[in-house]
Amino acid sequence: MASRPPNILRYIRLQVRHSRPRAVSRRTLSTPSPSQPPQPPNVNANDSWSRLRRFNDRLPRFLRNYTTPLFGAPVTHITSFLILHEITAILPLFGLVGAFHYGAWMPDLSSETGETNAFDEGAARFGRWLKKKGWVDQDDVNTVAEHEATGEKRTERAGVRLVLEFATAYAITKALLPARLAASVWATPWFARTVFTPTTNLARRLFRRG
Repeated sequence: MASRPPNILRYIRLQVRHSRPRAVSRRTLSTPSPSQPPQPPNVNANDSWSRLRRFNDRLPRFLRNYTTPLFGAPVTHITSFLILHEITAILPLFGLVGAFHYGAWMPDLSSETGETNAFDEGAARFGRWLKKKGWVDQDDVNTVAEHEATGEKRTERAGVRLVLEFATAYAITKALLPARLAASVWATPWFARTVFTPTTNLARRLFRRG
């Protein structure tokens, strides 16, 4: 009976076969598809969130209960709240100024003192603004800032009275901050649904057409 050929030849064939370079697949030679570029962040969302964060940090601790839940709300709600907060500040301020200017009575808040006095803050802020507009002069601003606005000066000097009106309205508006915050938070979902979102969608359609 003939003996089997040695397995050395089979071993050599296997080694040569495994040592051959594998054919590179056509898929690896093809040009790889470019990766998707990173999407830019939503600037409007980040800006609204940052503004809410700065506003929340300035509030007293007991008032943060109104604004802290908004950090988990959609960006439309955050933006709507910020708009409502501005509206609830501007409307009472100028409404009170108009009432004081055309009415015959105005509360005397100029006698209040203190480092964080809202009247002095309003007198300094709106004194600069009124002076820039040319409606008052520096003497009028100094008179109110130094608490020298007597009843006689209020009637004789229109500039002093104007600064007093804005400073008093600012102090009252700032005192109403808790009520303004509660009203803004309460009206935020309605404002976002019926005013902000439709207005934003309309503006986008107009810009696309243009």
